Amino acid sequence: MRQVSCSKLLALCHNLDPPFTELRSPPEPFGTYSEAVQTGNLLFLTGMLPTEGRAAKFIGRVGAELDVDTGRKAAYLAALNGLAVAREHLGSLDKVTRIVRLGVLVATSGDVRDQPKVADGASELLQEIFGKDKNPSRIVYGVASLPLGTPVELEIIFEVMG
Repeated sequence: MRQVSCSKLLALCHNLDPPFTELRSPPEPFGTYSEAVQTGNLLFLTGMLPTEGRAAKFIGRVGAELDVDTGRKAAYLAALNGLAVAREHLGSLDKVTRIVRLGVLVATSGDVRDQPKVADGASELLQEIFGKDKNPSRIVYGVASLPLGTPVELEIIFEVMG
């Protein structure tokens, strides 16, 4: 099994603008719900947003206020938040045996067709962390609006060691 090192995850955090100098803490919930629910060997994460602290880092729709590259950065940050939630729940990302599903919702103007390119911001990070052999099935939706006005929301389901 591929080991997920904290130093590798930290190095990826340095790629953000601005870079993070320490591993992310999980975001605080914005409502009444659990950020992670485990049943058997499946870990379901709530919708992960591109937030820092209690605020959205990216606001707008791809194709209107934001371009595809900015949407990719938002998806990357949302995936980092998902990894932080999983790590807190499991104690270590080494307990992840594979990513089962990645659902990506992308807020866009009506004529945008590049939602898969935006979703790749999250997919590529997860592949970098866990390896190509653990790539998930993926579904990408274009939607009119998302919580906090963010351009991206992720649904992630992990398979974990019992």
